[in-house]
Amino acid sequence: MEKVKQAPTIRFAIASIVTLVLFIVFCLSILKIPTVIALLFSWLILAPFALKLGYTAKEIEESVYDMIKVGAGLFALLLAIGCMVAIWVSAGTIPAIIYWGITLINPQFFLLIAFIICVLISIPTGTNWGTISTIGIAMMGIGLGMGINPGLVAAAVATGSIVGDIISPVSDTPLLTTTLSRVDIIKHLKHTARTVIPSVILTSIIYIILGFMNIGGGNVDIQATEGISAELTKHFNLGLWTLVPLVVAITLLILKQSAVSSILISCVFGLFVAIFYQGYSISELGSFLQNGFTIETGHEVLDPILNAGGISSMMSLVAMIVSALGMGGILKGTGILNRLVESLSHVIKSKVGLTNVTFIGTSVFSSLVAVNYFSLVMNSTLMGPLYKKLKYRPENATRAITTFTNPISMMVPWTSNGVFIAATLGVPILTMLPFMFFNFILIVLEILSGYTGIGLAKYTDEEYKNMLEEEKEELTPTKELTRIELTPTEELNTI
Repeated sequence: MEKVKQAPTIRFAIASIVTLVLFIVFCLSILKIPTVIALLFSWLILAPFALKLGYTAKEIEESVYDMIKVGAGLFALLLAIGCMVAIWVSAGTIPAIIYWGITLINPQFFLLIAFIICVLISIPTGTNWGTISTIGIAMMGIGLGMGINPGLVAAAVATGSIVGDIISPVSDTPLLTTTLSRVDIIKHLKHTARTVIPSVILTSIIYIILGFMNIGGGNVDIQATEGISAELTKHFNLGLWTLVPLVVAITLLILKQSAVSSILISCVFGLFVAIFYQGYSISELGSFLQNGFTIETGHEVLDPILNAGGISSMMSLVAMIVSALGMGGILKGTGILNRLVESLSHVIKSKVGLTNVTFIGTSVFSSLVAVNYFSLVMNSTLMGPLYKKLKYRPENATRAITTFTNPISMMVPWTSNGVFIAATLGVPILTMLPFMFFNFILIVLEILSGYTGIGLAKYTDEEYKNMLEEEKEELTPTKELTRIELTPTEELNTI
């Protein structure tokens, strides 16, 4: 006979989350062990809580595996990016962009240019990962060649790339949230622009000020620059043919092709450039694809940039994501996260409460579950009706969910977003975190909008009445929610 599962009480859910957080903090700050190890062994920390609720060891493993399956597409993308970086270096794509960048771009305007270029590319492509792994890598090379603080450069690239992920009509983030919340995509994007556009403008102003104040470096050493240029021209042909892989990748992304196929196709073009223009053999390129591009220029700036890529470079990243997904699978499968959200919903009394609960919910889900899709799905499902309850249109909910979830997931080191950005740009999240001005500004503006009501769209009394009537008509007998009768024993486990 199957053992009856108990629903976690709010005290039980909080105890499990607090225990998990304390364990991870202890591992990282006291034991100084790698994050991936802490996340992997967090499964064992959560297992006793799951067993207490009536789940078997087999069911706990199944919840882990079910969540890991979500990352299958992500793993394929990571492997493709590892190949792309190796090929783009061997084809001379990244070296050429670095060469032209340090020659043509004024260091005072570099941070602004890097940010705006990533914004402009991310909007038509609708992907921050695609932007970061293409033009973002090139911007990092230019910035390092100019002697600018790597944390500043990485932050400008990462935050610029996330703009399209939030506001692009072809991005999966707004498409997912608007579909779940039943909001028109154009209405959502116009509403979201009220906080995104001011955030872009304010961030641009900050980067201009930093450039002119020379904060973070940027005093180009002429001899150092000439040394980098000389080494690049010595080891690579830097003609326009080197840009073919980049143009192919960006074109395919704009045409709404998948990131994996776009990157792999660009790799094929890059292989031809590397063979016929740079002179590498097929066996050498095979080794680069597996282990990463290798070269010894003797230049302390160039070698760390050029010796990169390969499938092997992504293995630690895949391990990190698997560990994080497994942790999230146990929390989701046991209902612990659901209990937390349900409990938070009881405190909502006003627009301030809506903002607080949305921010807390997105922060919790984005931090505890590796992929931000889970946060988007859960919050879109739960918050939309709560906004309507207080006569606020659901596009307020979709805007808040996307403008909270995406920046937060980028700033948490162990999420798939944070890990990907750190691995791709070669800069730890905590190093670039203080300079993620766009993320902080966007979050603050969204909170201010929620607290003051400025920029929030409300139903008129007549519109609200019509909305309730429409929802009542849609709730046919076949769609009515099933009421679950609880036994006295089960009632003890509810709030």
